[in-house]
Amino acid sequence: MGPCGVALLLMACGANRTATPRQYNQATLDSASNSCRQAPSLCRPSVGEKLQVVPPPPAQPPPPISAAVSMAIAGGALIQPSRHLDDELRRHIEKSLSECADEARSQAMLQHFKTRGPTQQECEEEIGKDSQGRTITRAMQLGLEQHKIAMDCTARILDKLSPGGFSIQPRYRYDPQTRTTEYLPDEVVKKLLKQGRGTELRGTLEPDIVIHEADARRVQAVYDYKFPCVSTDKRSRWREYPDGHPYEGRHQGSMYKQALGVDPAMVQPRIGVFR
Repeated sequence: MGPCGVALLLMACGANRTATPRQYNQATLDSASNSCRQAPSLCRPSVGEKLQVVPPPPAQPPPPISAAVSMAIAGGALIQPSRHLDDELRRHIEKSLSECADEARSQAMLQHFKTRGPTQQECEEEIGKDSQGRTITRAMQLGLEQHKIAMDCTARILDKLSPGGFSIQPRYRYDPQTRTTEYLPDEVVKKLLKQGRGTELRGTLEPDIVIHEADARRVQAVYDYKFPCVSTDKRSRWREYPDGHPYEGRHQGSMYKQALGVDPAMVQPRIGVFR
């Protein structure tokens, strides 16, 4: 066969070859490789390998939280070093948080007590039971109401001051033995709760507000609201963890600092932000 015949034959073969679908770009191939490393049961033959039927993996029980987090986060979940929070931005943020705390206190007191605050006796009054039969006091109810008002206020303000640079009640898991902290994305937390696996979140840290870079793993500042029932002119203390808790004998502030690497602050009506 002459050179022209060979050329025509090659062109015909090329015309009959099935084109690679355009949607299978490099990103898709990289994702497949990552999935294979994370879950070998999901691996499929690489390009050029002999095709074979791969039976679906047998049903498995839900993975533990660490595996769920590993599969949910590309690039790992461990918190990472961050840049220093700009001093001027910090001042604006803390001024706004203080205003939100005052607003929450004023709204709650106006609704329940008009022009006065509750007495100690009113704070200790039992007003109901929770789903587990534990006593709910008026102090607890007022605290929850003020907390919600303050958090809604915070979200509105931080959307303007630091868009994409804050999280409301994010979850972090700290391992005291390895001194490492992993961030648990909201979708992972919701999935565990939906599956009735909330006990797997026991021991996780949930500060009210975390200021960070664009990634919640890059923590820059941590704040917790405190709403004492009677007196608002005396600074609150960090909550102590009870007996039997993974952090028994410690308090919130020390654990936030140890796990997240920053000095946490409290925000209280009439007092503002303090450490």
